[in-house]
Amino acid sequence: MAQVSSLRGQESVRTAAQQLEIASFRNPIAFFHIGPLEEVLLGSVGAGYTDNADLTPTNKISDFSLTQALSLNCTWVISHFNQLQLNFGGELTENFYSNGSNQTTFAVSPGSLLQFQFALSDWQVRLYDSIQNVQNPTSDPAATNVANLHNFTNTAGVEIKRDLSLAVLSLSADYTYNNQSGSTTTGASNPSFTGTRQTLRVGSSLQFNWNQTLFYGINTTATRSSGAGGPNVDSLNVGPFLKGKLTPWTDIDFSGGLSLYDTSAPQIEPTTYYFAASIRHQLNPNMQLIFGALHDLAFTNSTFLVEETVIRAGAQVNLTRFITLSATPSVYLGNDKTASPPGRFTLFGVEAGLVWKPHVRW
Repeated sequence: MAQVSSLRGQESVRTAAQQLEIASFRNPIAFFHIGPLEEVLLGSVGAGYTDNADLTPTNKISDFSLTQALSLNCTWVISHFNQLQLNFGGELTENFYSNGSNQTTFAVSPGSLLQFQFALSDWQVRLYDSIQNVQNPTSDPAATNVANLHNFTNTAGVEIKRDLSLAVLSLSADYTYNNQSGSTTTGASNPSFTGTRQTLRVGSSLQFNWNQTLFYGINTTATRSSGAGGPNVDSLNVGPFLKGKLTPWTDIDFSGGLSLYDTSAPQIEPTTYYFAASIRHQLNPNMQLIFGALHDLAFTNSTFLVEETVIRAGAQVNLTRFITLSATPSVYLGNDKTASPPGRFTLFGVEAGLVWKPHVRW
């Protein structure tokens, strides 16, 4: 299946802690200020096409989609160590199918977040709650015979850090609730892709300074996940990481290690590995290249477990001070461990986006 899309896919509920995208070199300019609050407004439009909206081997139905998205990021810097942040984004998508039908869906964008950072004695504390509500079947590569995939995910967590002089100790815990339902182009429910999953994750990190801009250490993450109609999974992930600025123009974020699983699904190997990598290089003040890759076991929906390998390579260009164009081709290699029958699949995709960041001083 070939896919061209401007939509950002839903985030899988991973057994290992997810890698955050490397932020832009240039901080966004505030759209306006309300007292101490700094507001950043982002708008985007896009068009997408997939040759197989239902993800079926026969009787394929193509889909052309138009997307309009708007997000508002609000930040209140209370003090040097205290900050309140609210990010909320929405996407409106119109789908036009080759069989003559069409539908309009609304999604709460991945990245919508309420976060509070503050200092408590020698500890830095971060409380957060993130939500996303995606209605896009191609965001779940394991889904088949599904034209509308409604996926709601809510993650609430806490992270605390303390500088021990020689190292920085981080402790974290979060809880994720995922609810998913799928339907065909005729509106009929697909029970194979309908269910719920709850995941509790606790982790620790010990970080050392290689130099002033490069850091290394070890991550440990323990996960317990249970789902309605799907296998229960307990996992332990342990491995090193390296992140920071390799040069003034190059950022890196590498992590990997050993994964141990205890699950009710006998198809899952008890011992395997995970890795995640991000590299970003700034060619000039207005253009940068981004490369990313990962390998992990993921709950691509509430019922199935998929071993996935994802490779992405993209470019971002500032067309003006306020308009950015990006394009990212990707390859998704999946091994569905718990489907009936299990099997491997490959997804090729291209994500393209045009983002507008207005700037008005109020």
